Amino acid sequence: MEVKAEKSLKLNQEPAVIWKCMIDPSFMVKSVPGAELTEQIDERNFKGKISVKIGPVTTNFNGEAEFTKLEEADYELTMEGKGLDTSGKGGANMTMNIKLSTLEDGGTEMQSSMSLSITGRLAQFGARMIVAVNNKMFDQWATSFTELMNQQTSSKDSKKNQEPLRNV
Repeated sequence: MEVKAEKSLKLNQEPAVIWKCMIDPSFMVKSVPGAELTEQIDERNFKGKISVKIGPVTTNFNGEAEFTKLEEADYELTMEGKGLDTSGKGGANMTMNIKLSTLEDGGTEMQSSMSLSITGRLAQFGARMIVAVNNKMFDQWATSFTELMNQQTSSKDSKKNQEPLRNV
């Protein structure tokens, strides 16, 4: 079973600032509900786990993800991931595309699309429920990513505005 979702976000930061966070797996994982980074293999490849609840069933996946496209000049990336249900009763494949564009007001628009394919036990819940859960997780990711970006920017701004300590 395959489901797709698209989302557009408006962020206050410049594309270059957002880009640095997007290509940092530890930052990106913080914004994914139920996800944990377990190993960063290299700049493009990493391993992790995620827990997903659909209806009465909670499923845990161990998986791998890879940045298959990193076009810094155009602020475009593609990330592909695959995981297996830890009980051995299914799996999932995901592709996420993100493109950043500068807005006239100085902020950034992030356009993202995700395709998710599920097999096994979770696929039995039907497209309607899978789509609803996927959309909810995608919305949670977008909200969390925006909040993390704002926190990071405000903490850097507050550090810049602090006066240096002086000897008395």
